Amino acid sequence: MRQNHWSFRILFLALALAFSTPALCQTSENCPWLNAATAAGVLKGSVTFTVTRSGADNADATCEFTHQEGATHTSLRIEVDTMKNPGREFASYSAKCSQNGTPLRAIGNEALVCSVRGKNQFSEQVVSRVRERAFIVKMSSNVAPTGESDLRERTEKISEQVAGFLF
Repeated sequence: MRQNHWSFRILFLALALAFSTPALCQTSENCPWLNAATAAGVLKGSVTFTVTRSGADNADATCEFTHQEGATHTSLRIEVDTMKNPGREFASYSAKCSQNGTPLRAIGNEALVCSVRGKNQFSEQVVSRVRERAFIVKMSSNVAPTGESDLRERTEKISEQVAGFLF
């Protein structure tokens, strides 16, 4: 009788471990174009992130990295979409930089960089494409950047990496 009692406990423990193992092994999805460590370096601190897949084969994605330190909130958003007709569809992406877009070289095709300002929001974004894939890289902060071009330089640097992955 005593042996059956221990056998039952061992069996119960084995079943509990077997059913809990998949939950322990699950990990969050990673961004296809940038890892969390690189984002943490650009955002200057630890980050949390989300990845949202889209498109017919889930090849497109939006990655959002955020860093919060006290009242300062900084974010990096990378959005990549596949276009069926790049010649016609890319105009809607480049319009996100409106009239104040500045052309960039060596970051995909037709790249533009621009500032986007809102109430207590300072942002820089790059809009570009590589072949049939449009991408937008946007860095934002609720605190004015320390240098005039600091946020823009970091945004351009990440855009170069994204374009490189898409080539």
